[in-house]
Amino acid sequence: MSSTARYDEGGHDMPPLAQPSSQPDHGDVFLLLSLPQDFIVGHDDMAVTTNESLLGFRDIPAGTHFLWVQQPGATSRNGYWYVTQEQNGRVHVKQWDKYNEVLSSVPSLAEERHQAENLESIYPKLKPYDMRGASNRTPAKTSQPLPFSIGGRNELSFTTDPAKMWQQLTHAISEPFLARITGKKSVDAWLVDSADCAAGESYRTQYKSVQSSEFNFLFAQDFKDLKLLDSDPTRRDVVEDTTDRVLALLRITDFSFDPYEIIAELQFTFLTGTHLGNQACMEQWWDLVLKIIMRAYRLVLFYPVLTVELIRTLHAQVIYTEEYIESTSEEEQEKGRSEHTIGPSPDRPIYQFNLQCRRRLRTALATYARKLEEVLNGLGDAVTIEQSTARAIFAELEAWLFTRGWDLVSKNAKVEETKRQDEIGEDDDGDDDMPVVVDLDEHGREVGLVSFND
Repeated sequence: MSSTARYDEGGHDMPPLAQPSSQPDHGDVFLLLSLPQDFIVGHDDMAVTTNESLLGFRDIPAGTHFLWVQQPGATSRNGYWYVTQEQNGRVHVKQWDKYNEVLSSVPSLAEERHQAENLESIYPKLKPYDMRGASNRTPAKTSQPLPFSIGGRNELSFTTDPAKMWQQLTHAISEPFLARITGKKSVDAWLVDSADCAAGESYRTQYKSVQSSEFNFLFAQDFKDLKLLDSDPTRRDVVEDTTDRVLALLRITDFSFDPYEIIAELQFTFLTGTHLGNQACMEQWWDLVLKIIMRAYRLVLFYPVLTVELIRTLHAQVIYTEEYIESTSEEEQEKGRSEHTIGPSPDRPIYQFNLQCRRRLRTALATYARKLEEVLNGLGDAVTIEQSTARAIFAELEAWLFTRGWDLVSKNAKVEETKRQDEIGEDDDGDDDMPVVVDLDEHGREVGLVSFND
C-alpha cells in the first residue's frame, strides 16, 4: 500500500452542478470508476452484480444512504455512508483501488470535477436509485429525524413501502453523527469496512491493510459495569433497569447531547453489521438492544418520544432482517421459510452472529412488555398521549412477532423470562469467551481469516 494514499478521507466537497438539459432534476448522482465486472454493489436496500454498464446511480433522493462493494469470492466488504440534501445536482465520485482493495476517493478535485462535467454523456447509463421502478419514493428529511406525530402518520407504512422502510432504518443518522462515530470530521462520505473495530480494539487491524474507521460507540463503560454487576446476585436487582444509565448520558452537561444519537447508533450498527458483516457493529447492536434499550423500562416516563422511536426502529429492523436480508441457509433460499420455524428466521447474519442472542431477544421483549405495562399502569389517568403511543407501538411489534410464532405473553415466554433472570450474568458473554479449536497454516495464522496481502 502506498504510504501517501489517504484512504480514510471521504472525498472532496463539491458545489452543486448545473443540471445537463437531458438530466431530470430528481436527485444526486454517485459515480463508480474502475469497478471490475462481477462485483456485488449494494446501495441502501438493493444489491446488484456489476456489468459493463454499471457506472453508478442517479436520482438519489435526499436522505441518508449506504453504498458498499464486494469482490468476487471475497468475504469482506467496504463502502461509504453519505447524506444527500434537498438541493439536487450533487455528484459523488469514488473509484476502485485494486492494489489496496478498497473503494476510494479520486486522486484530485480536478479529476472529480472532470467526471462531473462529463455526466451528461453517461447519465442514461446510470442505474436509477429506485431499481424497483416505483415512481413515488418520498425523499427523507436530512436536517432532523422524522417528525413525531400521533395521528397524522401511518406508523407501519414502512412494512409495505421500501422507501419508507429505508427512511425508518436511517432517519436519525446525520452527518454530525457519522463524524462522531467514525472519528472523521472533515469529510463528506464516511468509509467503513468489514474489519473495522471499536475504539480501543486496534489489535484487530492486523487483519486488514487499509484502516478506515475505529468506532466511537456509546455506553462502552456501561457495558463493562453491567457485566460485573450482573454477575453479582446481591446487586442484580439494582441494575436490572438501565434507565438511569440512559438518563445519565442524555443529561451530560459539558456538551449538548442529542437523544437521537442513541437511535442513530442503533441504526448504524444494525446496517453496517448486517450488510458488511462487521463484527464490532453486530456486537454493539446486540448490546444496545439486550443490555440497554430493552432494560430501560422507565425511560418512557422521561423520554416517551425517544422510547417510541427506539421501539419503532427495532420493529423495522426485525422486519428488514426477515424480509430484505437473504438467508444464510441454501434450503431457505430455494424453498422459502420453513413452516416449522418459530419466531424470526435464525438463518440471518444478525442472528447467526450469536445464536444465543436470538433466544435472549425473545425473553428481553417479553420482559419489556410486562414492565412497560407495569410502569404505565402505575401512572393511572396521568398517562400522556406520547406514553400511550409507546404502548401502542410496542403492541404493533408484538403483533408482528406473533405472526412469526413468538407469543410474548404466553406461559412459555414467562418461563423463559424467569429462567433468564436466573441466568443473567452467567451466560451473557459466555459463548464468546469459550475456547475453540482452530487450524493454523505454516505461518501460525488461523486458517480462513481474510488476507489482504496474498
